[in-house]
Amino acid sequence: MTKNIRMLAVLMLAASLLAPVRTEAAVSQLNPAYVEYMNENKTAEIGARSLASNGAGKSHMSGYVPSPLSWSHLAGRTWSLPVKAESASGTEGARMRSAADGVSEALPEKYDLREEMPTVRDQTYFNNCWTYSATAATESNLIKKGLAGTDIDLSEWYITYYALNPWKDMVCFANSSGEPYYMVGGNDWKSVALLSRGTGSVTTAKAPDISSAGGDYSAVYAPEPAARDYKLTGAYYLGDNGAFEVQLSAERREMIKRAIVEYGAVSVGIYIKAIYNYDMTGYSDKTFNRETSAYYSGLQYGVDVGTDHAVTIVGWDDEFSKDDFGNNKPEKDGAWIVRNSWGDVWGDEGYFYVSYEEGTLCDGVVYDTEKAREGENVYQYDDLGCVGWYSLDTLFPSVGGAKDVQYFANIFTAKSSDSIDAVAFYVADERISYEISVYTGCSGDSPVSGRLAWTGAADSLVPGYNTVTLDDPAEVAAGTKFSVVVRAVSPGGDCTIATIPTEYAVGNYENATSNPGEGWFSVDGVNFYDAKEIGESEEAYSLSVCLKAFGERIYTASDSPVSVTGDVTVSGGAAEASASMISDTANDDAQDGVISALETESVEGIAPQKNVALLGAFRMNVEHSGGAATFTIKLAEPMLFEGTPYVIIWNKNGELYRAFRAEYKTQALTFTVDELDDYFSEAIITIADVKDSARPASHGGSGGGCSAGWGALALLAVVPLALKKKTR
Repeated sequence: MTKNIRMLAVLMLAASLLAPVRTEAAVSQLNPAYVEYMNENKTAEIGARSLASNGAGKSHMSGYVPSPLSWSHLAGRTWSLPVKAESASGTEGARMRSAADGVSEALPEKYDLREEMPTVRDQTYFNNCWTYSATAATESNLIKKGLAGTDIDLSEWYITYYALNPWKDMVCFANSSGEPYYMVGGNDWKSVALLSRGTGSVTTAKAPDISSAGGDYSAVYAPEPAARDYKLTGAYYLGDNGAFEVQLSAERREMIKRAIVEYGAVSVGIYIKAIYNYDMTGYSDKTFNRETSAYYSGLQYGVDVGTDHAVTIVGWDDEFSKDDFGNNKPEKDGAWIVRNSWGDVWGDEGYFYVSYEEGTLCDGVVYDTEKAREGENVYQYDDLGCVGWYSLDTLFPSVGGAKDVQYFANIFTAKSSDSIDAVAFYVADERISYEISVYTGCSGDSPVSGRLAWTGAADSLVPGYNTVTLDDPAEVAAGTKFSVVVRAVSPGGDCTIATIPTEYAVGNYENATSNPGEGWFSVDGVNFYDAKEIGESEEAYSLSVCLKAFGERIYTASDSPVSVTGDVTVSGGAAEASASMISDTANDDAQDGVISALETESVEGIAPQKNVALLGAFRMNVEHSGGAATFTIKLAEPMLFEGTPYVIIWNKNGELYRAFRAEYKTQALTFTVDELDDYFSEAIITIADVKDSARPASHGGSGGGCSAGWGALALLAVVPLALKKKTR
């Protein structure tokens, strides 16, 4: 439903002489399934029960509830998922992600990931199937990438607990059901919100999973907040056309299959209660064949029933016979191979077959994940993730705005001196193209008030949560403001397409919070309006823009090797030592090796939260008899350290870099090396200035760069900041 909102503001700065602009905004309709669910005031279905294959009276829960996020605008379309991740290109505008275009390789008739999955786990009496399906999809992606083995065990309980309990300084989802938090249920977009903000994924070593078998909930506990072990970088939507959400229809099957081949298992929703007979005393012969573990309900999502359970598709079999289902037969052969969360004694070692024609399958999300870095800062305002899409319109002639262009932005305050190397946001439509800009030294009243540090195109993103990697990271100083501005161009000149991902207070998202000056909207790239104010005029209270930035540590290298005199004073186990200069090429190679190790947080002795400036390298030869020794190296030229001096040396026996703290005094560097056998007789030594990334810094103001009056054309004309130093 679209409403006109009041006059927001007069035009700013250079545009102030023009007539005032009236902006119209519209929040997209919520997912109809969510609206119906909330109107009925349900909690997650408690009726789903299973009987273990051994006949024991073991009961299980489900726990799927719809998300408010609507994808109904995607009805009847398919798209190609990205087949590889690339860095965004800067001002050249090349595509950030390569989609699977043209003729694709034929898919096999059968594809099965069961041998490449961890053992099926059991949610027991908790209503948290949605955490199991999301976790299984995440683990499958990591295994497919070679980042984990089949023994990986990520914690479902960690996600379950922190969905309804505050995590660090972040709010949690609301719970007005009167049920305990572990009985409330969820969906993929709740999982995506938690994982993308940093609440997981963690292993069970940090947050052990627990059982509530027999209805015993005495084992529930509050896990300690922990740094995530794995980071969600993409959650791609695979749905289809339907009255409620978008179902996995015949036209969508190839898309789902290719996603499984490329990314791993796919999390989906399904109505599972029909697997039992009417009085829940056993299985229904009509819908479930216990001998073949095959399920076909014959029901339609959004027409006959809703969805009550989340499961994971791990493969398919085109030739699975329709005769192998229960008394209620589908019309054609073919089935998905589906992983449940009721333990490995249920079904076919925890799996079952679901007909391609199953009408209650819905959603469909694939998770793209990588190893997390402890030293990363996440800048964000959307603790609870995307609730709905926003669109803007205006009286374009007064400012010359294009009807197919909308802008959304966030202004952040740098927690530390960071290298902003990626941004992430939710994409509503694969046909939308994007231009992303990063400004540093912003004022608090406009996201384009600072210096344009980076801009680049990203025009191959797909529906769901997407991460864009910057090819040339933008450095920000601790305590200063910076912004991320996204220019979204809708297809066909239609600005009514809702393109802006937003979070606001609604239903179980009522804990959402926002503050003035955080999120911003614009139709021309010049005049930006506070998103919180616009949201309130639309009765979308506490509205935030779902746009994140990621700050990594800053690692720089020197263009020149260290100039040494050759004089070395030694004590301890070394009999004699000498130092000599190395070539520029050898210096570059040495520093590249150290930076690569810093990027993977594998330099022993340097905390991942530290910024590191490499000041060059030199060669040292040592005659020794083992043990430890202290060295004082006389330098030919003075050095300036802003932090703590270190030397970094390759441990030839441990096959890793080791950092030793040093002392710099009167143009000499002193350090102690233990276990000389591990590093000498000859070694390349790199000198490092290790700095606290969160050191105080002065605010940069406008930074002398572009002002708030810069428009979209001026924005495109600016050359991005060239970072000459080697940075992460």
